[in-house]
Amino acid sequence: MLNQDIIREATRLTRAGELVEATALLQRMLRGENAPNTPSRHGSRTALREPLIIDAKANAEDTDSHPQLRPPISVQLRTLRALPDRKERRSDIGLRGVTKRAPPSTPDIVPEGARFIEGTYSSRAGSRAYRLFIPSRYQDRPLPLVVMLHGCTQSPDDFAAGTRMNFMAEEQNCLVIYPAQPSHANQAKCWNWFRTADQQRGRGEPSLIAGITRHVMDDYSVDRRRVYVGGLSAGAAAAAVLGATYNDL
Repeated sequence: MLNQDIIREATRLTRAGELVEATALLQRMLRGENAPNTPSRHGSRTALREPLIIDAKANAEDTDSHPQLRPPISVQLRTLRALPDRKERRSDIGLRGVTKRAPPSTPDIVPEGARFIEGTYSSRAGSRAYRLFIPSRYQDRPLPLVVMLHGCTQSPDDFAAGTRMNFMAEEQNCLVIYPAQPSHANQAKCWNWFRTADQQRGRGEPSLIAGITRHVMDDYSVDRRRVYVGGLSAGAAAAAVLGATYNDL
């Protein structure tokens, strides 16, 4: 489970138009850090181990006649301090019970007669494992290809079981790739769509996912006019980044 206090505060900031601050909160959560000491709608506060350094300028305003209004504050983030990845902090986002769930069974993932194989792709940007669904009717005729990016705490098997995408792909006769985000790349197995290094063509995770896609296209008969990408949660954001950086693919 993700930290619901941080999610609520990020939602409040987003509705208030403070997008930079909301993004900073989510980034800290995904790195396994604690939230800054900010008030929530209910006045509760989240514990802070190391504060954000901010410049804040408050504009004085008479709110006695309007108690529901708060003085507007213009906040500019100066520094986000990265805390060490300590073992004792890993429970802060509630992952211990989630990541130990039993893996889906094969009948929940693979239709009869189809294949769901494992692969690994490596480049200068790193290495990622993936799973490839091959429908039972696959021959030499070019097929559409769908790249599916899982959400936080998930694996390719989890995503395949939850979406039943392989069963739809069996009906529609198309190939499906499920790249896997390992925990050493992100503690919660989220795709790092929010990092500048993973938002550019030829670098980071976009280049790895694009490399996996091209690798499968070279090894299998793929209709290059029908290659698609989709995802869930952090995977959806990564899919949007991939569409922007590799729209030719």
